[in-house]
Amino acid sequence: MHSAGFLSSSKLVPIFIGLLITCQLALLVEAIAPLRVVVRTMAFGLSLALLVLVPGRGLKHPALPFVLAALGVTALNFFNPGTISPLGGAAQLGIQLSIIAPLVWVTRLSIDARTFRLTLALLFFFNVASAATGVLQVYFPGRFQPVVSSAVQSQGESYLRSFEFETASGERVYRPMGLTDIPGGASTGAFYTVLLGSGFLLSSRRGLTRGLSIGGILLGLLCLYLCQVRAMALMLGVCLVAMAFMLALTGRVARLAKLIAVVGVSAVFAFGWAVAVGGDAVQSRWDSLFAARPEEVYRSNRGYFLEGTFELLLPEYPLGAGLGRYGMANAYFGDNSDPEHPPLWAEIQWTAWVYDGGALVMLLYPLGLLATMAWVFRLARRREDLGDEFWLWGSVIFAYNLGALALTFSYAFFMSQMGMEFWLLNAALFGAWTHAKTVHPHHR
Repeated sequence: MHSAGFLSSSKLVPIFIGLLITCQLALLVEAIAPLRVVVRTMAFGLSLALLVLVPGRGLKHPALPFVLAALGVTALNFFNPGTISPLGGAAQLGIQLSIIAPLVWVTRLSIDARTFRLTLALLFFFNVASAATGVLQVYFPGRFQPVVSSAVQSQGESYLRSFEFETASGERVYRPMGLTDIPGGASTGAFYTVLLGSGFLLSSRRGLTRGLSIGGILLGLLCLYLCQVRAMALMLGVCLVAMAFMLALTGRVARLAKLIAVVGVSAVFAFGWAVAVGGDAVQSRWDSLFAARPEEVYRSNRGYFLEGTFELLLPEYPLGAGLGRYGMANAYFGDNSDPEHPPLWAEIQWTAWVYDGGALVMLLYPLGLLATMAWVFRLARRREDLGDEFWLWGSVIFAYNLGALALTFSYAFFMSQMGMEFWLLNAALFGAWTHAKTVHPHHR
């Protein structure tokens, strides 16, 4: 009875975030290296376990019909001739189910606004720590740096050296890894730090929280500049513009001015700081963003993956390529012995959708994202509130969702832990808002 009560508790959401963080940190411990596969899959396995163990009937999130249909089409690909390894195919289905599982198990919980904010606060502080570690890795080369991921090392010495740059002091360092084992991985922490810091800056009435938020925003931007990951910077830019747009649309002028002032001043100051520390490599990397029109910059970097997806891969795999042929499922559980069905590479999410189920998955999953964004947009536009400023967090999550959609053009977002966090945050916001409506039934 006690365990059933625990599994119905809204505290499961922040506890789950805490366990995701623990798994991430465990990957940095050299002694755990032999158990890397277990640790990497533990977070996904935990989400699947909660899908089974959390009792009750979930709320129907607007995205659920679309993503379940996409998963159903992907499951049919298990019988595609391209599925050489049943274990790899089962692993891929398990990963994808675990990523969307929070849409089901989180909405079975009675989440209140306080639990939602606690979840965001945990994410904020962990990512502040990751961004801060990333900055220290540049300031003190080798001192705070974990062992680089074996998957990255296996790509060869020249590939590894492509992640290095020369600092202003003349030392060669990897792009900041933060609390990850991938060069440039601290950019994820930097992104979350700035976005969530902006939300806490605008929502808090306490001076300490505002101070921490401003410090986090500055630190996150500094780390992002040092990481030199332009796709993540563009995603953050899209998010901040979307947040500013929502504030302007709803007439929250004072908060809009605060956001522009803090982020604007921090962006300029952090860039000067990053160049002073990182040297010409940082300056030239960011200058390249403005060397040509944005669409030309994208085309010369990630655009050819998108063109290849539509022009070559979709005609070749209109119904999918089979399962277990790319990503983590292939690396850990795949069978690449058949030369007629070699392993595949998905640099961007749209390529992954083609491999998963062809045109149908490429249509259904983005429809799920658009349904999610439409609901959050309506929440963000609300004038009246329930005392918990859901409109504000709706604006933040809308901005985040738009950025995630943008990132699908640069990264296989929904085949990663970030994809799981995406659905978890959206499900938690949906659950908290629905719970608040039941407490205040006169608000509709």
